[in-house]
Amino acid sequence: IGEPKREQRRKQKGKQTMNRKNIIYLMLLMMAPLAFTACDYLNVDEYFEDTFQEDSIFSSETHVKQYFNGAVAMLPNEAEIYEHNYADCSLPGVTGSDEAIAPGYTWGGLAPIRYAGTLLTTGEVDYTSNEFNCWGSCYQIIRKCNIILSKINEVPMNSFDKIEFRAQVRFLRAYAYFWIFRNYGPALLLGDEILEVNGEPDIYRRYRATFDETADYICTELEAAAENLPVKNSTDMVYAPTKGAALALVSRIRLQQASPLFNGGDMARRYYSDFTRQSDGVHYISQEYDEQKWAVAAAAAKKVIDMHQYELYTVPDNGLYASQYLPAGVSDYPDGPGGIDPYRSYSDNFNGEAPAYTNPELIWGTASNVSGYGGNCFPLQYGGNGTVSVPQRMVDMYLMADGRDINNASIDYPYENRPYDSNCKTAADKIISPDFYIIKAGTFKAYDNREPRFYANIAFSHSYWFMSSCDDAGKKNVAADYFNGGNSGKTRAAYSGVYYVTGYACRKWVHPRDARTGNGSIVVSKVYPILRYAEVLLNYAEALNNLRTSHTVDGQTFSRDTEEIAKAFNLVRYRAGLPGLTAEELASPETVQNLIVRERAVEFFHEGLRFYDVRRWGIVEQLEREPLTGCNTDAAQWAGFYAPVNIQYASIRERFFDRKMILLPIHKDELRKVPTLDQNPGWEK
Repeated sequence: IGEPKREQRRKQKGKQTMNRKNIIYLMLLMMAPLAFTACDYLNVDEYFEDTFQEDSIFSSETHVKQYFNGAVAMLPNEAEIYEHNYADCSLPGVTGSDEAIAPGYTWGGLAPIRYAGTLLTTGEVDYTSNEFNCWGSCYQIIRKCNIILSKINEVPMNSFDKIEFRAQVRFLRAYAYFWIFRNYGPALLLGDEILEVNGEPDIYRRYRATFDETADYICTELEAAAENLPVKNSTDMVYAPTKGAALALVSRIRLQQASPLFNGGDMARRYYSDFTRQSDGVHYISQEYDEQKWAVAAAAAKKVIDMHQYELYTVPDNGLYASQYLPAGVSDYPDGPGGIDPYRSYSDNFNGEAPAYTNPELIWGTASNVSGYGGNCFPLQYGGNGTVSVPQRMVDMYLMADGRDINNASIDYPYENRPYDSNCKTAADKIISPDFYIIKAGTFKAYDNREPRFYANIAFSHSYWFMSSCDDAGKKNVAADYFNGGNSGKTRAAYSGVYYVTGYACRKWVHPRDARTGNGSIVVSKVYPILRYAEVLLNYAEALNNLRTSHTVDGQTFSRDTEEIAKAFNLVRYRAGLPGLTAEELASPETVQNLIVRERAVEFFHEGLRFYDVRRWGIVEQLEREPLTGCNTDAAQWAGFYAPVNIQYASIRERFFDRKMILLPIHKDELRKVPTLDQNPGWEK
């Protein structure tokens, strides 16, 4: 329905090379069918332009798969969590939630750097904005998939290959619907129908399905696709979807469907009591709570677990971490946190150390874009730009090394953040993971004794950067200081106002060899995990925890089984070098839910999930009322830098939340094409 803005711009930009491209495509048409390979499912290079005739497209296996690639290429890029090219269909990403902020910087007084997520939080998005307009492109994908499915029997292809290819097409169609579902909620469900581009007006008189109908349809399609998708791909197709990817996506959808904001009860009535379909007055979001949905979500996660294809990635410990942090006699992983290097076991998933094909935790991913995020992470003067900062709220969520909260720290692993002077700093270097992480002497003590994921994810003042691929002695092995006067503080900004305004940055996507300045510098290629096994485990724990009675789904009975909750949750905790849930914690569903909220914030930090999590839980409004704080970056190191202050940039001070921001607006162009299309609540039609 409609040509997306991204497609229009792509065609305009490509006019200079269109003749050359058409020659290449015509040559491909004349060639014998080629083996279909795609190194990155979401980053394809060769595909047909829409100008090619359908008869040619379906004349060979090669051609139809290139046409399929064209549909894939129209997907929004899941990895663009830091995207600030808001002329395209952007993601809310990390700046759309409270896990990152990007003040309204300008490069030397030129055009402002405006991240799409920030525009949403400051109320600068409406139904005429293009920032999040992926509705049209997703329906273009759906239409292409429907065309393929209608013609696939005409394609000369091995019957077994055809079965798998049909499953890939159904997966892609369902994935496009998923994009609509996660951002807009209820969708227009077309089934296998192919709408004429220039049809009579009556064919566009369509009504959106309800939220539950949309979720059920997508999950049914994904489960059908899973039946004929491979359990594991070959190395050259490592990023293509598998059975596990389809089922893990079902798990994510079912969890959202069961969550408080979309599952009836007081919260759904508060936000969506007036959100009804114009044709029949039916509520788009159910107003009646249904506990069975949590059981369905648990069953969906269990299907992935029962495949026995996935496990959390771990790296053996050389004894160093255990000797510093773990109590004597602790069990080895997976029965406890012993025997592994928890820093690398977590960080290698993101820094490029763990190869995609051999990583048992990676269910589905893409190599597109993620390696280029260093500019948002690196210290100033060393290739960083300072545009994205991490608020104190996220920093404080990380536990101490023994699993205690910073507000309830133990004597053995104390949380020391007073005084804010040179008496509160570490006295010696401490190796967290050999060759991968060191806490340098002189570090503020509040950053000592923390759990390994803290060091993997957060760059704080005096954090150590190896940048070991660089040959220049002065541009590697650097302790980055974000205070005023430090080597990465505001006085080192290339442009006024462009620096890490909270005193914290993200280092999740950084490998020790990564360097962005100096001779010999390289950036290690990385994988962005769209779906990983840790999410499935926490999905399962959360779904079970919300059950109060027993429910049977597909012949299996699900209840609030505390052993099952602990088994799933503790695998994630143990991998992070932390103790598991206690019997006292497990006895309280509210306590376990709060721990899951924290665990997901830490485990999936800067992976794009928190924006959707805080919405489905219904806690986003509460969080947005609380001020965001950080270090006092106007102060010198021991003159008040470490004392938390409210962030004073206008885009942060003016940050607010409106209930309409739960679901994104459908663009006015789409509303004009389908006059019966109901707008999401709160957005002008």
